[in-house]
Amino acid sequence: MSGLDKSQLIALLEYPRRRILQSMELRYCPHAGFYNPTDMECINCHQGMECTWMNHNDETIAVERKTVEDLKQQLLVAVDFIDSSLTPHHLSRRNCECENCIWLRKVQQTLNM
Repeated sequence: MSGLDKSQLIALLEYPRRRILQSMELRYCPHAGFYNPTDMECINCHQGMECTWMNHNDETIAVERKTVEDLKQQLLVAVDFIDSSLTPHHLSRRNCECENCIWLRKVQQTLNM
């Protein structure tokens, strides 16, 4: 794991932050997107994963204090989110140049170092 650069991992969090925020419906959220694990509305909300991830990785969190392993794990969760947003008729990722696929390849290349 010593080959992984923390600053690269932190930079890779920017794209999923934007995508997750774009996907969230916060208009009726009583907590404005801040996940509360003791509130039944949050526990039963369909956006629980997104809120939890954002509350651990948004710009206000000192992600530079996280370990490389923690950052790697958060990126893998983000990969699952981005990957799940691709349509079944999506182009082959090896040839696709959309933002999602470019980001997915960057993460894969970075984590394979």
